[in-house]
Amino acid sequence: MARQSRGAIKQATPILSWPGKQPPAPPPPARMQRVELFAACSTTQPPAGGATIEPGNALFLGDNHTVLAHLLDHGLGGKVKLIYIDPPFDTGSSHRRKIRLRIPKAPTMQTNADAIVGEEMQYYDRWEAGSYLQFIYERLPLLRELLADDGSLWLHCDHRQAHHLRLLLQEVFGADNYLNTVIWRSQVARGAKVNAFYFPFSAHYLEIFAKNRRTPTTWNPPKKQIVLNEEEAERSFMRDNRGFFRTSDPGTYSFTSLKALYAEGRLYAPFGGQPVIDEARQRIYPSRGGNLAVKYYLTELGRGKWALERAVDNLWDDIPGLGITPGEDLGYPTQKTTALLERVIRTATNPGDLVL
Repeated sequence: MARQSRGAIKQATPILSWPGKQPPAPPPPARMQRVELFAACSTTQPPAGGATIEPGNALFLGDNHTVLAHLLDHGLGGKVKLIYIDPPFDTGSSHRRKIRLRIPKAPTMQTNADAIVGEEMQYYDRWEAGSYLQFIYERLPLLRELLADDGSLWLHCDHRQAHHLRLLLQEVFGADNYLNTVIWRSQVARGAKVNAFYFPFSAHYLEIFAKNRRTPTTWNPPKKQIVLNEEEAERSFMRDNRGFFRTSDPGTYSFTSLKALYAEGRLYAPFGGQPVIDEARQRIYPSRGGNLAVKYYLTELGRGKWALERAVDNLWDDIPGLGITPGEDLGYPTQKTTALLERVIRTATNPGDLVL
């Protein structure tokens, strides 16, 4: 076999293969029947671009392969700003929903007893060799066609297929359109799970791909707020007459910008020194040596509480899973939390954008 050059190897894109891999098949003709129609909410806006589908929100029941083709046939190609998909995880299980009685519990019942009368099948997550990946593969090109040029797709999965799905997305969307992988702490190990062999599984993954990274992808960087009491703030932050603060290197701040920060009382000189302004040399330095820094103050909330705002990175451990927010539990076996979806939507869209 001819030896490849180092450059050729570097440019090669891995292609995933599996038993029975076939090019994505065209979906069957869509035959949609309207079941119910509700009055539009006052905040609902029709999709941009004159799409011919019903304005407002739509919920389809059926095979999404057919539904995706239906959306394309009705003018939504290139108009969807965000696609979030939560496909089966290839768990090898049959997922069932517990059916609970919606009646008050009798006084003799234990407060933590569940009034469960049965179970209802939701979906099968068992696949023959290669069929799971073929199932996803046939839908990804349709999803890509629906995305706007500045849109993004977020694929939610877990450890079972994350590595395969990442390669599959690279094949369909292009490796250059990979944006990030978010690791979401979906649960906290407790009960029998703490004894799991070789660490418990406590995370899910969101693989994020752009439609066309050369077009700036819609992106609103989220922030998270951390609330501290006074004792916690004392342990981790410095304090002056304005409140608690942390410091950071000035970086590329200009002399003019540093003077503005000095006027706001936001320059820090170590060792009990003071910032010294040298107009002749256009610089500011600490009077007792060390490095000049910029102060960033916590927000005082009152009643001994202080708030710290931090940027969100790709490790999401501040959004609890459903097991910690039981008030949202509707009984669906693989339900996701509202806070998770809110962050995804706020990050990847603007008001009025179309979401699938």
